[in-house]
Amino acid sequence: LSTGESRKVMLIRAMASKPDLLILDEPFDGLDVETYGVLQTYLEEISSTTQMLIVLNRLDERPSFITDIAYVENGKLAYEVALTDKEAYDALYHLLHLKTTDLQIPPADTESALPALDPGQPLVRLSNASIKYGETVIFSDLNWTIQPNEHWQLSGPNGSGKTGLLGLITGDHPQCYVNDIFVFGFKRGSGESIWQIKQFIGYVSTALQWEYRVSTSLRNVIISGFYDSIGLYSKCSAQQKQIADEWLALLGMTDRHDQPFNELSYGDQRLLLIARAMVKHPPLLILDEPCLGLDDMNRQLVLALIEKICAGSETSVLYVNHHPEDQIKGIDQYLALA
Repeated sequence: LSTGESRKVMLIRAMASKPDLLILDEPFDGLDVETYGVLQTYLEEISSTTQMLIVLNRLDERPSFITDIAYVENGKLAYEVALTDKEAYDALYHLLHLKTTDLQIPPADTESALPALDPGQPLVRLSNASIKYGETVIFSDLNWTIQPNEHWQLSGPNGSGKTGLLGLITGDHPQCYVNDIFVFGFKRGSGESIWQIKQFIGYVSTALQWEYRVSTSLRNVIISGFYDSIGLYSKCSAQQKQIADEWLALLGMTDRHDQPFNELSYGDQRLLLIARAMVKHPPLLILDEPCLGLDDMNRQLVLALIEKICAGSETSVLYVNHHPEDQIKGIDQYLALA
């Protein structure tokens, strides 16, 4: 099942018992627009008979029947706001946005620059691409080209094949070798190694976060982005350490540089993995729902960082997104899977 489909199954199970108190932890994350609307409507219908406690990272996903907001920061209850107090609510909302001003992206590592690509060649070219499992066709006859300096948004309902399509590009999907795919000048299946491809890609996804289980420091997680490794197993340079520290400062994690990655909250882990993906300024940055699980402040930080990458670097961005409000300035190419 896809992320959204799995979430729907869990929600149906929780609601089936008709509880007196229904606690929902991030119920809307991973849902496409249609499913999101259906769930909002259903919760509205049961709100008169069922008391609810809903944990959200997005204030704009707050259902209309919510009466009070408790905002938790650094493990403490920072604010309690009644929705009847519009002034207090507006102050809280703007507080989460004002913390994202004056962002500066740390520089690339000049000592370990990536090999130069032919500027006249596309980064990615798929011809009549398809993914199928037995008789089930996820998509077929897909022709798609990503040129240097293009920025794309990929969308589609749960189960439409978005993650599978990304896997064709990165080489993580087994059917990439039975499709006609060129990536960074390499034809898939022509003898190239997966690391020859991955060196040109920065990547963030929920699956990567599940896989990144090693107990290593926050600084080492960021540095591992230079080596495309889960964990750090190579001796790094002083410049790479400096760049990693600049990313930690940007994320507000300087004083936690030696903290183990697996002790971070889900949202902080996602922020760090985004820094890891961006650290080498790759030709292609793939962000598979990068805001999933992030609160408003960190979500705005991530969106601002992506916009800066689009506007001020040579990196092309491929951005998977379900939420209309999370549009990125500078992304003007769109691919929607049915």
